[in-house]
Amino acid sequence: EVFLSHADLDQFNGLPALLDRFAIGQVTMTPSFADKTTPGVSETLAVLQERGVPIRILKAGDRVTAGDVQIDVLHPPASGPDGNENARSLVLDLHHAGHRILLTGDLEGPGLERVLALPAQPVDVLMAPHHGSKLSNKSDLAQWARPRVVVSCQGPPRGIPVLDAVYTPTGAQVLTTWPHGAVTVRSHGTGMVIETFTTGQRIVLRTNREK
Repeated sequence: EVFLSHADLDQFNGLPALLDRFAIGQVTMTPSFADKTTPGVSETLAVLQERGVPIRILKAGDRVTAGDVQIDVLHPPASGPDGNENARSLVLDLHHAGHRILLTGDLEGPGLERVLALPAQPVDVLMAPHHGSKLSNKSDLAQWARPRVVVSCQGPPRGIPVLDAVYTPTGAQVLTTWPHGAVTVRSHGTGMVIETFTTGQRIVLRTNREK
């Protein structure tokens, strides 16, 4: 299965190539994905239809399972919120073996405000929204999520590292794909292991939230 966070091109433009290389049984997207009238969205939907790949729409309040993994959908609702596609990013709260991973897409603006209004529950790993943007990664999100590790897909930092300034005061360790490369998270019954590809860093998180 492939989850598409929202209908901005950089989030889904590799899907046709993935369909050529892997057997994909289902593609999950947001309620507003098909509403964006761009050539990329139209082509992607046409390719999925041509190849007979089912589409599933998820909205806030839905819960799905995959083996021992439970996925709670926190955002977006069936309609809205207003704003750009980032504000309607798919936000998934993954539960496995007592651990939590929060995937945020490019969440920002009214979408971020809506999520922060939900009951706060500490997470083990947070995917920093919108590639570490300072518009999305603020102290209120750090306090709300209380992550132990923050992972961000981004290029070289410009100026003062935003994520370190926001999340380190709450006790989080920040890993960005620049310079660490790919970050792999493995969940086990006794804890989580987080490894970086380029720098070879290894972080072990125990289930009692003690490193």
